[in-house]
Amino acid sequence: MFAVVMAGGGGTRLWPKSRETHPKQMHALAGVKPLVQEMTERLQRIVGDNQVYIITNSHQKSAITGVMPDMAGRVLVDPYRRDTAACIGLAAVYLSAVDPNAVMGIFASDHFIGKEGKFSGVVHAAEKLAEQGHVVTIGIRPTGPETGYGYIEMGESVGTAGGREAFRVSKFVEKPDRATAEKYVESGRYLWNSGMFVWSIPTVLGLYEKHLPETFERLMRIKAALGTPQEHDVVDSEYKQMDRVSVDYGIMEKLDDTLVIPGDFEWNDIGSWATVSAIAGKDEHGNAVQASHIGLDTHGCLVIGAEGKIIATIGVDDLIIVDTDDALLICKNDRAQDVKKLVDKLKEIRFEKYL
Repeated sequence: MFAVVMAGGGGTRLWPKSRETHPKQMHALAGVKPLVQEMTERLQRIVGDNQVYIITNSHQKSAITGVMPDMAGRVLVDPYRRDTAACIGLAAVYLSAVDPNAVMGIFASDHFIGKEGKFSGVVHAAEKLAEQGHVVTIGIRPTGPETGYGYIEMGESVGTAGGREAFRVSKFVEKPDRATAEKYVESGRYLWNSGMFVWSIPTVLGLYEKHLPETFERLMRIKAALGTPQEHDVVDSEYKQMDRVSVDYGIMEKLDDTLVIPGDFEWNDIGSWATVSAIAGKDEHGNAVQASHIGLDTHGCLVIGAEGKIIATIGVDDLIIVDTDDALLICKNDRAQDVKKLVDKLKEIRFEKYL
């Protein structure tokens, strides 16, 4: 089984630490190593060192190989941002040249996994089903009515694989409002959509041919050019013309026979400062601190800063404070999702130097 780590996102909700030239996956936000390194090494322990590949954009390849030099030959370049369908299709084509019948799993670089042993069990169960030609996604049993995630409604059970029960996917649903999320959790039939997929290379390429035929044709022209002197030019030309479409919209939502395995491992999509705060260790006042910090009557805050500067707080609760060399973010914890809007505003007023 191949495991592909997608590491090309910009992470705008984690500004000002996450920047275009040094995005969130290159920061240690859920441990002592950069997120992409944490996920890569985790998957290497599960499927084997040489079975893990990373796909990223061209300006991040050198940064990734800088922290993981052993991955130099297994970092694939996504030359233009064309969303996840193009990215995953390109990875499938590259891997088909290594083993055309292998199973491949798709994983994000910015996910927190708390219980690796249970995660490994789910991955291998999904692998067994994918070997039989199934498309498998991994769902997460919700711990609360989260409105920041999409959901998967489970249908009937189809039995077990590797000791894990699998279900048919009844439907994928978009991020709900609070009241709807509460109903989903109460029903017990819904899982968080983790965005992790497992399928065989023949299966996934067949889905591209059926549901995204133009993308498939471009992928086949890329495949034909692999290993030839024209490879670079063909990849550049064909990929540049691919449609911008997510794999969810382009393929997954069109399928009626997808399987889902519920994951019972601790999981978080590190998509905002609120998530970083939730998974971080806390002091006796509920503060998550990665800085030189002194506080009076300070509770429930996330405080992140660089060495050489002390951050002092008095009488504040539930704040996110992120200090960098050239920017300082202060916001309420419940407004963490709005950081993306702030980044959009910076673009609008042409403050690109802070992006």
